[in-house]
Amino acid sequence: MLYASANRDEAVFGPTAGEFRIDRSPNPHVAFGFGPHFCLGAALARLEGKALLEELLARFATIESAGEVVRTESSVIAGIRALPLLLR
Repeated sequence: MLYASANRDEAVFGPTAGEFRIDRSPNPHVAFGFGPHFCLGAALARLEGKALLEELLARFATIESAGEVVRTESSVIAGIRALPLLLR
């Protein structure tokens, strides 16, 4: 099973399944696994992400893409190697 493909299931997420939608609700993603395979670090990862976004939004009026997203080449874990941003 590939979690990355599960998070892009059009039957669950509709026609925008392949897009990043921060406003998606409900959002039944499986990024941290589920059941006995649930990630022990999920709470920490969510807290770190929240802290990062809060600090960025407090310091910058706009955050824009400044280039192409470079994704990992793994078929197991969907990750990002580079995400150039313009912070103003």
